[in-house]
Amino acid sequence: MKKLNILALLIFVAGLVSVFTFDTATTRQIQARVMSLLSPFIHSSAAMEQAADAAVAPQINPVELKRENDDLRVQVERLRIVQQKFNQSLEENAKLRQLIGFKQSAPFKMTAAKVIRRSSSTWWNSLIIDKGSLDGIGTDSPVITSVGLVGKTSTLAPHLTKVILLTDEMCRVSAKIEGTLEQGILAGERAALEVRPELHLRFLSRNANINAGASVYSSGEGGVFPENLLLGRVKRFENREISGEAIVEPAVDFSTLDHVFVIEMQAVEPAPEPPPPPANTKP
Repeated sequence: MKKLNILALLIFVAGLVSVFTFDTATTRQIQARVMSLLSPFIHSSAAMEQAADAAVAPQINPVELKRENDDLRVQVERLRIVQQKFNQSLEENAKLRQLIGFKQSAPFKMTAAKVIRRSSSTWWNSLIIDKGSLDGIGTDSPVITSVGLVGKTSTLAPHLTKVILLTDEMCRVSAKIEGTLEQGILAGERAALEVRPELHLRFLSRNANINAGASVYSSGEGGVFPENLLLGRVKRFENREISGEAIVEPAVDFSTLDHVFVIEMQAVEPAPEPPPPPANTKP
């Protein structure tokens, strides 16, 4: 009996397979009858599946979705601002490290200062730094950066100092041109706010052989500025009626100054007067 039951089951399964796999008119009729008999069960199963999906999936509220989207945009903007501040801090830290390294390696005794005020009407002529007479700053002291000469100190307050820039005509520097014996006086010029003034190195030899791009340094004459501070580079040379003149591009970018150094020049002490000879005394 068991063998007959197994054989009957196999024949039934084979019949079902043939009904649902062979595409004939007879099998299509049988498939249609089977599907009509099972249709109530198919509909109820599909309804149960949709109900289950609806129970699991949350309802989407357009207003709530917009609010969440706005919140995400605000968070992204905050993160962008934090990233910008972080990058600015890194840049400021790197700049301060460079300034500290320059101060330690410079052959001068210097005081670091921060630029705290610049007037639009005197943008190319002067600026104000946050160190003054009580910080050891003196008048006519050279002001530099790691790039080159900025200018010299002028009016002093206890903790403020006005700096006359190299681009101002009142700041004159004895200068020399690298690779030549030419020396002269370098000075700026009064210019409109939107025009970056040029430097003029005057009193050079006529027809001097000066190449564009040659570096210009302070010569140290006069005692106000130490020797070999970079001032700029020659743009062109022009012959005047009496002497030659070089147009110089400043080494320092005066539009982006934020930190400077004030050099403490050593005062030259006058030599002591010799004591008067002893008076002759007669016995």
